[in-house]
Amino acid sequence: MIDRKIRVLHFGLSTNRGGIETYLLKLASQVDSKKFLFSFIDTNKENPCFYEELRTLGCVFFKITPRRSSITQSKRDIEELFSKHHFDIFHCHINTLSYIEPILAALRHDVKVIVHSRNAGTAGSMTTRLLHKLNSFRLPRDEIISIAVSDEAGEWLFGKGSGYEIYNNGIDLDTFRFDGAAREVVRKSLGVESSDFLVGHVGAFLPAKNQGFVLDIFIELIKKKPEAKLLFIGSGAGLDSHLSRVDSLGLSESVIFAGSRADMPQVLSAMDIFVFPSFYEGFPNAVLEAQACGLPCMISENVTSEVLVRNPCIKMSLEESPKEWAAQALALSEVSNIREKAHEDLIIAGYSVNEEIQRMQDLYISLV
Repeated sequence: MIDRKIRVLHFGLSTNRGGIETYLLKLASQVDSKKFLFSFIDTNKENPCFYEELRTLGCVFFKITPRRSSITQSKRDIEELFSKHHFDIFHCHINTLSYIEPILAALRHDVKVIVHSRNAGTAGSMTTRLLHKLNSFRLPRDEIISIAVSDEAGEWLFGKGSGYEIYNNGIDLDTFRFDGAAREVVRKSLGVESSDFLVGHVGAFLPAKNQGFVLDIFIELIKKKPEAKLLFIGSGAGLDSHLSRVDSLGLSESVIFAGSRADMPQVLSAMDIFVFPSFYEGFPNAVLEAQACGLPCMISENVTSEVLVRNPCIKMSLEESPKEWAAQALALSEVSNIREKAHEDLIIAGYSVNEEIQRMQDLYISLV
């Protein structure tokens, strides 16, 4: 057994509060701090998401020149980082293979490398897609440990039958239990009446999340249920366009943009149904959290089936009209559903965060 802390360097933090960022905070918060020291590559101009929280946990940050600023300097910074500092493991959390220089640098310095596929597609530029394709041939698969959040994510990054292993995105199931008292408090703070039907969506305002379709569904739904309201949780570059559209449709009183929230368990308790029509996902924690809170969920067929654990939750095609989605939403709302017992289904399905954190710790230890 190693007689010092295992040093793990992570890559993947951005300034957006997304799935990778949430996962890394959860991992850093719950690993055994006596056994592991986490560090992070920071390629952001501003501090990344959860910077203060991670620093408080004892994590170390290494600033690297963003490749958009200078590809040459970025490569130099990465090479210098691995030359000056000793790391046992490099854990790379990525959505595409468009940028693999840190992986190659880590291997050159005899660092064990875990490549963790976090998504099942990209809406990036033509350049991003081209680099992803080219780098798929450059990635030395026999020298890395390949893991993914779902089969779709594994196939996307590594190829079908390439020997990747699935690591579930566990969550704190007790935290996300339905809370009736919190439901009323949150609804009141949002200006939602007890009798209002609240449709919810959680996600950064990025093209992949398809929030425009969520709004289309809601437009159809309020024709049948005029007292309904729509709650968007999240921020991002595309937010302004959605704000403008809601305003132009005269729906400002019915559609709530609440930004990013730290009280997600309580906010989920306030919702009545969860709509998630993404174009692609790796493994959306948001859907797991919604189910743990007992919400009926509607997700697109493009999202991995592995994320659907309990009823009443369904998949629908994006080829179906917003009117059909709205009709199904209303039908789901009528299905008998004991929200307080939902977390038991997820425990049985193996989505407890404690089990997944232990699996990751075991993987780290096995590599060292």
